[in-house]
Amino acid sequence: MKTASAPVLKVPWIVSLALIMTFALSAHAQQATSDATTQADADQQLQQRIKELEIKVKQLEDRPAPPAPEPQPTIEAPVVNEVAPRLHLNVFGDVGAEGYNHIPDTFEFGSLDLFMTARLSDKVSTLGEVLFIAQSDNSIGVDVERLLLTYRQSDYFAASVGRYHTWVGYYNTAFNKGAFLETTTDRPFMYAFDDPGGVLPMQDVGVNVTGKIPSGKMGLNYVVEVGNGRAWGLNLEPTQNNQDANNSKSINGGLFIRPDKISGLQMGFSVRHDNLTVPGPPVGETIATVHAVYINSNYEILNEAALVSHVEPTGPVYHTTGFYTQFSRAFHAYRPYFRYQYFNAPSNDPAYIYASPNGYVPLDVTTFVGRLNGPSIGIRYDFTAHSAFKLQYDRFSLRGLPTENGLTAQIAFTF
Repeated sequence: MKTASAPVLKVPWIVSLALIMTFALSAHAQQATSDATTQADADQQLQQRIKELEIKVKQLEDRPAPPAPEPQPTIEAPVVNEVAPRLHLNVFGDVGAEGYNHIPDTFEFGSLDLFMTARLSDKVSTLGEVLFIAQSDNSIGVDVERLLLTYRQSDYFAASVGRYHTWVGYYNTAFNKGAFLETTTDRPFMYAFDDPGGVLPMQDVGVNVTGKIPSGKMGLNYVVEVGNGRAWGLNLEPTQNNQDANNSKSINGGLFIRPDKISGLQMGFSVRHDNLTVPGPPVGETIATVHAVYINSNYEILNEAALVSHVEPTGPVYHTTGFYTQFSRAFHAYRPYFRYQYFNAPSNDPAYIYASPNGYVPLDVTTFVGRLNGPSIGIRYDFTAHSAFKLQYDRFSLRGLPTENGLTAQIAFTF
């Protein structure tokens, strides 16, 4: 029974295998045919796309080119006069009234100051200042205050030649004759201009060299001046504009710092030496100054001191001392201020006397010789951007003279 049933079971297995192989071959043939059809269609579509692109390119090439845009009209730059922009002119003026208890009350014309600057090249510039000022005899005098030609190589070297304001202290170079630039109605007594009788040399003729010294954030600067020096005597012009009275030249040097960390702060010193030709033996003069100032949009704090030494060849040394301190605070257009000053010169100093038929006679104690000290209080009101009204009260003690009390009103302007 077992031997007879084996062939019956083997036949269906062979049939099944044959059917499976038949279906597999049929499916493979259909897949190959489908893949061939799909690839042919893709090639045909790509060729059709290429033909379409070729037709479009041909159409674009055959299309006429658009007309070129019309050129825009050329606008010629205006011709600039090279002479006028090179010269800059500022005008300062002041008028006022004053009354002191020992002199008549008066209206006064202060000064008319023409301040001119010009750049001649990238490194060369000029500065000129012409002053019209009322004299003690009520005439109007004309004075060339400054005339300088400056060559600036860099921030580290700038040389000027001509008539300049000496770097004796801070105030003399920070403020020129234009009263509008000053907070007060007048300069501190120790820095009064020497033309009308000031005690320090405020102007000179010679060479001035300034520049920075590499010092990082300290902001160190130097100043060196060599000039004719000043003349002393009755009715003499202090500044020796044309002819020096002797072969000796004045030499002045100074250093100051402007640290980056405190904007508006400046501190420094200067030392100046000159040999004065005066009636009698020549006098050696040495002037040492120190200053510390702080200025910003709200505060103005000025502090300066000076020591003047006069030495005769075989005589004693005469010392003159002076200082001032000034403080002001801005409140919008108003700026009240206070200043105290002190100056003391020996009455027998040979540089402060002149020869006369009767021998040496002291000059006016209120200008050249003597002691002056006292406070000044006032207020400045800037009623426009270019004009200001100032009102100042002074009380001075003078050696050998009664105390002076005075009130000054001033209008200062620039245009």
